[in-house]
Amino acid sequence: MPVLMDFLLLAQAHPPNPGLIEKLARTPLHQIVWFAALCTALRIVAASWMPRVSESNTAGRVSLRILHDASDALIYAAVVVFLLLRPYVLQTFQIPSESMVPTLKVNDWLIVNKFAYRIGDPKFGDIVVFKPPKRALAPWQPPDQDFVKRLIGEPGDLIEIRNSVLYRNGQEVPQPYLNERAIGDFKLVKYNGELIPLVRFGTGGIPQDSLYVDKVPAQEMGVVWDLPAEPVPEGHYLMMGDNRNWSADGRVWGLVPRRQIVGRAWFILFPPSRMGTPD
Repeated sequence: MPVLMDFLLLAQAHPPNPGLIEKLARTPLHQIVWFAALCTALRIVAASWMPRVSESNTAGRVSLRILHDASDALIYAAVVVFLLLRPYVLQTFQIPSESMVPTLKVNDWLIVNKFAYRIGDPKFGDIVVFKPPKRALAPWQPPDQDFVKRLIGEPGDLIEIRNSVLYRNGQEVPQPYLNERAIGDFKLVKYNGELIPLVRFGTGGIPQDSLYVDKVPAQEMGVVWDLPAEPVPEGHYLMMGDNRNWSADGRVWGLVPRRQIVGRAWFILFPPSRMGTPD
């Protein structure tokens, strides 16, 4: 236990470089393959030279043994971590914004469970890491940017926010995880054959802040808001941030296809003071 406490105190005082971790986590597959090939070549060279080094040359034999064993370990690490665990089981993720405060804070490091959604589907209330729709990305964000939000609507769910209260299939849903009382109304409507997320603030206010409002003529906006709410379609999910008043989420840019879901937020790894399972 003292050793563990010393480790946590050291990690708190000198946390690993998040940029380095994120860069390693996103290392392209072809670079991993080349790295493993290089390590294999070094291992073969070390193994072939060890019998040629005399017993009296202790330093030479130790150096070759270290090179051989280190190359061997790095090969296994590359195969297990980058070719098996990262694509199919676990991945690290750094929180980039305040959209999930207080559940997740900026620079929290998550372990993302990717295997969970290979054997089952995401469920209401899950904290989910996913690839956002292209329309959700700001100009400065890379195309492979991951988002993290809470899953609010499963396929078939009828989701509405009325007078700042969330309703799922007509039933009010408690939201103890919210940073503060969410302001504004929301619903999905079908207009010209397309599902459009609409947001408005204040009773009778004009729908706004949706990236879809340009699809609706201004003179028809009031009529469109009065259309009946539509359920989340099959194969899609609705995501919202816990910091609801400061989160650009599914209310703004729409739904997330099932194929773009990466995994479930499983464990907060850093900082040590926040280590644990996010709720």
